[in-house]
Amino acid sequence: MKKLLLTSVCLLAFLQVYSQSATPSGWAAAQKSRQATIIVNYFQSPMFSYSASTKDKPKGICVDLIENFAKYVSTKKGVQVNVEYRGYDGFSKFYEATKNSPNGTFGIGSITITEARKKEVQFSPAFIQSANFLLSHNSVPTLRKLELMSKDFAGMTAYTAKNTTNAARLEALKKQYMPDMQIKYLESSLEVLRAIVQDPKGFTYLDFIYYNDALRDNLPIKRHPIGDVSNEEFGIIMPMSSDWLPIVQEFFSEQGMNYRNSNEYKKSLHMHLGESAVKLLGSLEKKG
Repeated sequence: MKKLLLTSVCLLAFLQVYSQSATPSGWAAAQKSRQATIIVNYFQSPMFSYSASTKDKPKGICVDLIENFAKYVSTKKGVQVNVEYRGYDGFSKFYEATKNSPNGTFGIGSITITEARKKEVQFSPAFIQSANFLLSHNSVPTLRKLELMSKDFAGMTAYTAKNTTNAARLEALKKQYMPDMQIKYLESSLEVLRAIVQDPKGFTYLDFIYYNDALRDNLPIKRHPIGDVSNEEFGIIMPMSSDWLPIVQEFFSEQGMNYRNSNEYKKSLHMHLGESAVKLLGSLEKKG
């Protein structure tokens, strides 16, 4: 994934893929016509929704989920589903676009389910438990306690992506432990990771996927375990106008078989995350 990180600035500058003219279908209409087009928005999220080129179809755990969902609708409901993917340059633009899109639009990526967002978009059932890590350049001494952040991280700069739960987490730490914390807001988490790789006095909160990606690429990143957070979950989002939620929920729980227990899901996790990340997630879920 190093290539994805190193080229992220170029990708994010003009990431708008596939036709923008297709009209998405509502579920009620799809049942009548026996066919549907769904628009799937995504942002660059390693292992969950990513593409090496604006001309390429994205890959990842979320893409596999969407493809399995489309297959389910076709085989179980007799509705043929055409999927079109659209990429966005950072979480904030992606989220706003999906929130304000018509019925038949989905949003995928490392999207944390929160009570505030539930007032703006519909969420699928959670498809994975999220872990978030306090990260810095590996030259930074390990943070001993959050209460000592002002001392141990003195003179350091926090980086974060705008309008994310990790941004909110850093803002809360600033208020509670480090009033003089300087926070720089960037467009995407990939840019944030790139910033702390380059800045020996930079730190951030990022989802475990970015940490796992950095380890696989031997990037100079350190995790500060005292800051681990593992009580969040990711979901697929839909605009409030969408009537697809019931069939999505049915797909997740068909005949009492949660999608997360399926062979397709387990295969997708191991393919995109790798064995070490799957084990890490398992250990964090047990702690949670």
